[in-house]
Amino acid sequence: MTIKIGITGGIGSGKSTFSTQVIKRNLKLFDSDKEVSNLYTKPRRNFLEYLKKIGLESSIRNKKINKKIIREIIFSNKKIKKKLEKYIFQITRKKRLDFIKRQKQLKTKILFFDVPLLFENGLEGDFNKTISIISQKKERYKRIKKSKQMSKNTFNKILKSQTTDIVRRKKSDIIIYNSGTMNSYIEKINKIIDQLIWEKL
Repeated sequence: MTIKIGITGGIGSGKSTFSTQVIKRNLKLFDSDKEVSNLYTKPRRNFLEYLKKIGLESSIRNKKINKKIIREIIFSNKKIKKKLEKYIFQITRKKRLDFIKRQKQLKTKILFFDVPLLFENGLEGDFNKTISIISQKKERYKRIKKSKQMSKNTFNKILKSQTTDIVRRKKSDIIIYNSGTMNSYIEKINKIIDQLIWEKL
């Protein structure tokens, strides 16, 4: 049996650091954020056509997509936001299922999945265990500002569109608090990974 572990958390909580530790340990990871990023940075014709169809043609120039323009539009138009999220969900779900199928054929014992909107999309039933990363809002914004040069207004809009840490605490099997130094956080991550591997053996 292949065990599937879902990792989630709000924007800037520290999901990427967890995923990095999974990869460093040569464990198998499906990164939803990476798949979505590839949709935008290496857009296929059908995705570009879909963006035009739902009213996001202004975000496309020379077959390249401006994510900043998309953010501005979807946060002021819930209908377009819902259509885009549904399309992306379907694409990433197919890729996730293909990944699981390949790894099962290889008899991989444990799989990790970085899924930002895990609870928002009702995906908790797809995993054997879920891990939520919790961090203070102030610290999360500091990380995002440093890594993505994001404005506080955009950060707050994304934060508002995601579920709360109260819900994550209630629904998750494992909680990790990312509130100290980077080293202490990495130590917590590796203890959890060790525990999960030990349980599977």
